Amino acid sequence: MNPTTEQEIWIEEMRRYCRDLNIETGDLYKVLTDPKVSPMIRGKAFEFSVSLRLSQILPDDEWTVSKPILNAQAGSHDVDVKVLHNKTEKIISVECKLAGKGGFKVSNNQYLVPVKCMRSRTTKTPAKVEAGARQLGITPEAFLAHSDQYRATHFDVVITSIANAFYETDPETMAYVFQPSDAGREFLTKLNPPADEDLQTFVYNKVYVARSVDLAASRESGVVCIKRSCNHKNDCGFIPNYPVINFGAANREIVPDAPLVPINHWLEIDDSQALFESFVVAAPIE
Repeated sequence: MNPTTEQEIWIEEMRRYCRDLNIETGDLYKVLTDPKVSPMIRGKAFEFSVSLRLSQILPDDEWTVSKPILNAQAGSHDVDVKVLHNKTEKIISVECKLAGKGGFKVSNNQYLVPVKCMRSRTTKTPAKVEAGARQLGITPEAFLAHSDQYRATHFDVVITSIANAFYETDPETMAYVFQPSDAGREFLTKLNPPADEDLQTFVYNKVYVARSVDLAASRESGVVCIKRSCNHKNDCGFIPNYPVINFGAANREIVPDAPLVPINHWLEIDDSQALFESFVVAAPIE
């Protein structure tokens, strides 16, 4: 009997997937929830979530949003989400990154959410260092100093959900659990969550956007590189491993119906259309 309902089709696809990869179907849940596997799955799932969200926000008569299925080739960087401006055919590449796990903090009276934005593949063999440096137009020494960092030219936009900043690892089960601290809950209430929505779902949907050039170390962005071996800390052009979303003073009064918003280069994804339009060169199309 051929599967007909959406649920039956999904079950058949899972069975085929397990059969093709020699996975016991009874072990699939254990594989997916393994502490080493679940962060990768959450990160990949976020890419699909961002693609859907942008396709709902950007007018489809002007923009085409897609989720490429690619494997990055040596010396290149894959695209998490591709945004195409239909008229100019300008492509804007989006990098999807989750906030650093358990990273929310209050420092110097500022609400801060760090975003984990670092390369998983580093290159340190001499030949590859030379090739990578040549590709970026920098010295091999500079390439090595920033071997785990992205340059602003690797992608155009970074998009993140802040939810991961409120997750911790349960010491008994080793599972990721949503567990904001008292300070974290105070911060989240200042984002004005709806009364009828659970806090975990609300925070997952708090998604923020920034241009890569605004996150990279430069005199224009005001970001300073903290790598010890960097010789150009004010303008090296590399993005910190943990760029921070700064929501401002923790003790300031919040006006009703006016939730906290970032005070640096980040903005909510729902307000990102103008940001994407800023990449489009206003020129006549022949």
